[in-house]
Amino acid sequence: MATQDAAVLRVLLAVVLTVFYRYDGDGNEEELSEANDSTAEDVFERWEDYWVRGKFPEQAVREYLGAYSERFWLFHPRTPFWQVSDLQYGTDYDVKCLLGNAKESMNKATRPHFSMTSGEGITRLGYGEAARWLIHLNAYAINVKSDKNAPGTNAPVGTGRLGRLGLVLVNGQNLFQILMLNLCALRNDGSLWEKPKPIWEQEQREDQGHETGMPDNLPERYTIQSRRIRLMRDADGYITKFRAMGGDFFPMEKDYGEPMTLWKEQGIDKKTGEEEPLLPQKHNPAVHVWREFPALLCKEGDKGKRSTPGVVQWIQLLRDYNRKMMKSIPSITFRMVGMEYGDGMSYTYGDCMDDALTMSAELLDDLGREWVKLITEQIRKCHAVSAEAIAHFSKKMELLYGSVPSKNSLKDILVGRYFFSIDSAFREWLMGIEPRQKEREEKLSEWESISYRQARKTVEDYVADLGPNLYIHREAETGKGKKQLLSVPKIMNDFLGELSRIYRKADGDIGEGRTENEQKRGNP
Repeated sequence: MATQDAAVLRVLLAVVLTVFYRYDGDGNEEELSEANDSTAEDVFERWEDYWVRGKFPEQAVREYLGAYSERFWLFHPRTPFWQVSDLQYGTDYDVKCLLGNAKESMNKATRPHFSMTSGEGITRLGYGEAARWLIHLNAYAINVKSDKNAPGTNAPVGTGRLGRLGLVLVNGQNLFQILMLNLCALRNDGSLWEKPKPIWEQEQREDQGHETGMPDNLPERYTIQSRRIRLMRDADGYITKFRAMGGDFFPMEKDYGEPMTLWKEQGIDKKTGEEEPLLPQKHNPAVHVWREFPALLCKEGDKGKRSTPGVVQWIQLLRDYNRKMMKSIPSITFRMVGMEYGDGMSYTYGDCMDDALTMSAELLDDLGREWVKLITEQIRKCHAVSAEAIAHFSKKMELLYGSVPSKNSLKDILVGRYFFSIDSAFREWLMGIEPRQKEREEKLSEWESISYRQARKTVEDYVADLGPNLYIHREAETGKGKKQLLSVPKIMNDFLGELSRIYRKADGDIGEGRTENEQKRGNP
């Protein structure tokens, strides 16, 4: 699963970040820290050394992991991997509850409903698969009830931390590149992180619901133990059950040390008049990933805009440091991964989101800043098409024919069709943008023409299926006590007029098939 990829990647990043901060490219021990007067320049030089070599210092990695080898045994008598050796409290679960790809409702009589695993694979696991799901459980665990008898607090820890993020990763051509491009070896302000403290370098905790301070280093953040877990095996050595209870957590508000998430604004506090802190913006499986472009690339501090994710800022820092070296990566692909939970209380797994967005790497430079604003404006216009033109058309059609109770309104249906029709076209258009190109107006017109035609076609296709109902007329109240004589031609003309205003050009020419008189009137 994509969520398993993301969870395991964070563990690998915890390892390589720790090695990166302690060993140079030759594998010699040389710590990067403020105590050693290390600077951002030192971090960039080491990163470049690693990047040019195309690999991590193997012997240093082996020596480092060897020093903590006892913390990586799945069944160790004292320090089992990411577990509590003698966990006495919590809730016992069948091993299928460890699987993130088994979807169930609360109806016990028909479980399991949907699963990518069957037969023995859903009742017992080997060590390798169990280890991967163990990491996944820490990252995306469903809500767990507290054990009133357990030491610690009854504080609700919520779902696993990655399950509450709008996770953003940078793709690369191989695993080495992926790790290096997501390394985020500096804070967003360009300062060094504190010394790495991954979980295997810390004492094992056994208390429930422990609120930690916000980590001051990424390896500690990436290996937070959101659950206290103990795997249990049968006589044949297969994992068949596990026990779990709430573990470590810290607040999501103002957690700006998290580099792998989109952010959203909370608005203004009515009592204090101050801005609410940013919160992670979870991905919506129903929203195409390119519609999150503004949250991905808007600069922190821009009025009314969200903070840029740390992974994006890291790539920008690398390009600023050595643009010549980064020319080997002409385009950047951001991978968006998310988990939706299956019920309002997050007690079951739901949909897993995995999508990607590719664009020119130059959009991350100062040169691309103007293009970012232009692309954001085009996305805003797409939302205007759905929230204004299509929404008003749908409302008037429902007044004309009488709304029929259904799961999806006419607006939802048409908006869904419109965004589906422009999805692949927008991705292709975005990939084709080169900030240095001079044909800016032509490129913008190209997209506006595509969006205009698809919005018009979406509504025209719906109207074409109306049959005899096309000729109905009705007087209806359209708002503020005003009454209008509604008909399909009148509603359609209003829709086309709104669409034309959204995509109006200086010369009045947009779309295809418009006559000279239509262009002069400003209507399609």
